[in-house]
Amino acid sequence: MPKLSQLAGALTLLTVTLSVPATLHAAAADAVSAAAVNYSEADLPALFQQQIRPFWQQQVSTGEWMSADGVLLPYAYVVPANAHSSILLVQGRTESYLKYQELFWQLAQQGFAVFSLDHRGQGLAARTLDDRHKGDITQFSLYRDDQLAFVRNLVLPKSQGSLTLLAHSMGGAVAAQMLAAEPTLFKRAVLSAAMIAPNATVLFSERDGCALEAALGWSCPDCYAGFVSQPYREQPFADNILTGSATRYQIFRDLYRQEPRLQLGGPTWRWLAQACAVSTQLPLLGKAISTPVLMVQAELEQAVSNSAQQQFCQQLGAACVGAKVFVVKGAKHELLFEADQARGQVLQLILPFLQQGRVPDAKP
Repeated sequence: MPKLSQLAGALTLLTVTLSVPATLHAAAADAVSAAAVNYSEADLPALFQQQIRPFWQQQVSTGEWMSADGVLLPYAYVVPANAHSSILLVQGRTESYLKYQELFWQLAQQGFAVFSLDHRGQGLAARTLDDRHKGDITQFSLYRDDQLAFVRNLVLPKSQGSLTLLAHSMGGAVAAQMLAAEPTLFKRAVLSAAMIAPNATVLFSERDGCALEAALGWSCPDCYAGFVSQPYREQPFADNILTGSATRYQIFRDLYRQEPRLQLGGPTWRWLAQACAVSTQLPLLGKAISTPVLMVQAELEQAVSNSAQQQFCQQLGAACVGAKVFVVKGAKHELLFEADQARGQVLQLILPFLQQGRVPDAKP
């Protein structure tokens, strides 16, 4: 049975079965075929050397943007010559735009302009505490405010075509806040393994960690949740709950080893308090969202709450595309870094939707 001390480890990641059918519109399938099936993960090491890194160095622009309260936040974007529409990519906890180089490259090949901003306190952004491995935030709404200001000041002047939103994990909670605050800003949105609520199971339920935070977190808000030191560490692939792709997992770990500034460990009690608080606000926010939202879920999820995603779809009402959450069979939390079969299904689902609003002809 899990112990209290395991809470921080469980939180370090902050988490209808889908097989994309032949009924996927032919035109939409053709539109994503190059991105989805033209190479395998076995080709990735060579592709990084021959195509992805040169693309990143020659075509992707990077810089720093200053938030309203004076925090420098790193960003990256690419606007290909043939861009037909634009995507704001909102990252999950512990992530950086550097982690998404393969996806940037694929999306640009498909004619999408892509923009991404590292969240404050993670990625290449400065940390707020002396222990830079602690994941901390004073107000969850700061994530939303940073992203919206980034869109207004940098994305909109450079974007092409309609602006859409692709958010993963913690980014899903941030995206929900953005969609409620700015109902006409984005044409469509995709939530990938969205953190509608953290999976903070300790003994009995996913909400255990939130109850413990309420009882104990006040005593040391900037301590690691669970009072156990949880700095960044490389978990063996066999024990990871993120992806079934050994190749993509190794690329991710190699990147974080080569660029130690990206490394982030477990969250603080204060971060957990903010995540738990926003999870109680999202049901009301869901009812205020009118932008079409495609929700995609990992069948083997352990990092966030799948049941909360199902409930959020119901709260979205008509805005939840297909009136269901699409579940990718055999997939773990990081759907965009999964093994080829699962990841290919995800791309063939979300790219036609982001470009044209098309989804598979399937009943909930």
